[in-house]
Amino acid sequence: MTLLPFLPGSRKASEGHGASGWRPVFLALAVTAVAGRGAAQAQEDEGAGLPPVHDFPAAVSFLSTLLFPIKIIQDEARLRDFVVSGQFARARRALGDRRAVDVLFRRALELSWNNTGEALAISMLATLEHRTLGIKLPLIGPLLWIPLTGEFEDEFRERVACLPERLYADTPPEGDRDKLQHFFGSAFLTVLSESADASDALGVFVEVEEEVFVVGGSRDERDIRANRQGQRFALALMNDRETLPSPYLSGGAGKEEP
Repeated sequence: MTLLPFLPGSRKASEGHGASGWRPVFLALAVTAVAGRGAAQAQEDEGAGLPPVHDFPAAVSFLSTLLFPIKIIQDEARLRDFVVSGQFARARRALGDRRAVDVLFRRALELSWNNTGEALAISMLATLEHRTLGIKLPLIGPLLWIPLTGEFEDEFRERVACLPERLYADTPPEGDRDKLQHFFGSAFLTVLSESADASDALGVFVEVEEEVFVVGGSRDERDIRANRQGQRFALALMNDRETLPSPYLSGGAGKEEP
């Protein structure tokens, strides 16, 4: 089972500030929903490389699907914590933003006990770049604001600021942090439907209709490109869990580079 009935709240809420941070989540989230230092710093950077894929028994990976939504709530919160961690910041410095996405996804795989569906879901949720989604109707205007995350404002801003942003050769000066939610969201939909065609059709429909029904929305061909890159990544991932996202973000395909 890979449907996500709940979205975890903020880290503060999980630390005992009540249940007000919990928010309902809809499958639509997936379409909104990728020398010269001292010895002490060198020791710090030892954990900045790409971690291996850990071996989990197939029964353990399957068990993670039976623990939804409890496990995904915990795992997504832990992945968000990883995004703002010093370890991930060092990975970005050492590897660059595109390959840092590999580190992020490997961490997601580890948290999900190698369940690729859950790993894609928590990667999508941990890279959301919008707090809310505004729905509007023609001639009426804004009608409904849907919360996409239960984070407090300061937590949200801190996490988004830590997301990889230099992902493409044509990345604009403001960065491409929003492309990761498209990439992982589309990949998740592909695994969920076991069809890139279904995921692509939905992604294109959302982009085409975004300007009409989403507050501040507009058709973005680069969003569609990220969607399709995520679809190709997901198809490869279903056959080989060691597949990395970065080659698909760069337009290629493959495993870890030497």
